[in-house]
Amino acid sequence: MRPLLLTLLCILTSLPAQADEWWAWSTVDFYRKPPWKASLYMGNFADAVDGSYVQIVSPRVKYAAAEWLELGLGMSTLRIENITTHDRYDQLRPELEINPQFDLTKRLRVEWRNRMEWRENEGQAFTTSRTRHRMQLAWTLPQPLGPLTRLFASNEWLQDLHLRRHTENRFVPLGLTFKLSASVDLDLFYMIDSRRGRTIWKHESVLGTYLRVRF
Repeated sequence: MRPLLLTLLCILTSLPAQADEWWAWSTVDFYRKPPWKASLYMGNFADAVDGSYVQIVSPRVKYAAAEWLELGLGMSTLRIENITTHDRYDQLRPELEINPQFDLTKRLRVEWRNRMEWRENEGQAFTTSRTRHRMQLAWTLPQPLGPLTRLFASNEWLQDLHLRRHTENRFVPLGLTFKLSASVDLDLFYMIDSRRGRTIWKHESVLGTYLRVRF
């Protein structure tokens, strides 16, 4: 089992050899009483190429409407900074989610996140909005390989409604989930983030982590 774990880690860490972005996410679940749960999401995004740095904090509430359907509300605040010019602005972002999820087999699961975001940039009204749709396929290992418990892949496409076009795509070809303790999991993933300008798409490599803590 150890050779397989080392092989997967080598593959994942060798993919982003030219990665120019680092994303660090974390979620703390502080309330859980089915069908409700509440959490605090925090994120940091650093882009070495464009020279930008983003921080986000988002309290979120989710409701299990059915075994296969989860509904969610969130209120995100972002601080976006150009680390070269030190220009910065804030963004407020109410969010609504409708998230179906299905078990294809005992260990194979499909998770489909659908989110509506209304964005108010500093000094502006709610003039920009977008939808986000992420399809994720996750496979739980029959037996853990040390702390490794799950493999996953996903793709998320983002649609700017005010521009009426698909403006970003986030493709994760490989992600690994590690169980650090009974209440803490850590995802390590590689992402290809594609963003559309006025005429062309720009592709960047991202190395990311996602820490999840449950109380």
